[in-house]
Amino acid sequence: MSAEEKEKALEAFFENQKKVIIAFSGGADSSLLASAAMSAAMSAATSAAGAAPLAVTVKTELVSCREIENARAAAEEIGIRHVIIEKEMLKNPDIENNRQNRCYACKKELLTSLLEYAAENGFETVVEGTNESDRLLNETGKVPRPGLTFISEQKERQKERQNKNENKNESKKENGGPVLMTPLIDLKITKEDVRELLKRRNLSVSGKPAGSCLATRFPYDSKLTPGLLKTIGAAEEMLAKTGAKQIRIRRHTDAAGRNIARIEVGSDEGGLFFDEKNKMKIDELISFLKQNGFVYVTADLEGFRSGSMDI
Repeated sequence: MSAEEKEKALEAFFENQKKVIIAFSGGADSSLLASAAMSAAMSAATSAAGAAPLAVTVKTELVSCREIENARAAAEEIGIRHVIIEKEMLKNPDIENNRQNRCYACKKELLTSLLEYAAENGFETVVEGTNESDRLLNETGKVPRPGLTFISEQKERQKERQNKNENKNESKKENGGPVLMTPLIDLKITKEDVRELLKRRNLSVSGKPAGSCLATRFPYDSKLTPGLLKTIGAAEEMLAKTGAKQIRIRRHTDAAGRNIARIEVGSDEGGLFFDEKNKMKIDELISFLKQNGFVYVTADLEGFRSGSMDI
């Protein structure tokens, strides 16, 4: 399908849904879903059928304040109703100890919270934004997406539930609660498609680099604490003031247990470290990290690499 055909198919998907929640991070994928849902809701038929779509952001210790503010701004630009709910993720040992299955545990916690919120507030569907490119990367093993395992499990449970009740003419809620749906996968909308469709809609998020939770800044099997996560989140906000867009500050420890900050920026952004106008900002960043337990502050000459902690 062409981009235009995929866009129409996505809007048609939402035209056939009632009482929808968008799992909303404010990133490219969820913003496209929210925008398409709003476009569908503007039709007379959809507006009469039920409540307008709602974007729900889950605020956790793994999400920086910058990303929460970005989500607020994105929702406002799209014009969708937006609420923020809170979830303590570090209560889950697999997440607190940054285990290999952290992404599975995290996705389960997030989507379970959203499904519960949907049930409590009269919504029938939770729409999640994993795209076709992510599914293919996971399927080929190039970039594992453990969170997709939970999504697959949840959709299989829903299918089994539907099969058991297909002759009972029950509503979704009576049929076991709200359902989880992944239209970007189902319609084979890739990451490239998402960017193109966002540009067609003139949304500023079309140029926003892909983000990831703060846990990806730490090696597996290292304990995550609220203090460490806040420090990394705040440091990345400081680095953003230099003009860098693609930012990761990774935390390592040496043989003596001393903390090392390894900074990654986009391959074309390395010069920002040495731009005279940024000298004070870089000095403040170094000072902040050292005051918060980091002995060494380094710049990675290879620049940003998604999943570099998996190497």
